[in-house]
Amino acid sequence: MSDLRVDYSLLEASHKTLTGLASEFGSLQASTSGYDAALGSGTIAGAMGSFAGNWSYHRDKLVANMQKLDEMITESVKQFMDTDKKAAQELTGKGSKQ
Repeated sequence: MSDLRVDYSLLEASHKTLTGLASEFGSLQASTSGYDAALGSGTIAGAMGSFAGNWSYHRDKLVANMQKLDEMITESVKQFMDTDKKAAQELTGKGSKQ
């Protein structure tokens, strides 16, 4: 039987990273004009315009997914800590009765 080991510091770092990324992505705004002349091609400018037009939708989906993942990490940490605490109490309780 193998032991389950939880790296709480990795989970905490993941939480901080996801929170930071979600905040950064949430505040990004797509530029919808001003780059046409620099691109040199109407086709490329059109593609960039399409991307910029869809950016808000896709950004919101990315942020929502990052937030869901962060919620799963946070809940996992809580459940692992609760399990660790219960196991420690059971071991302590059994040890004191012997």
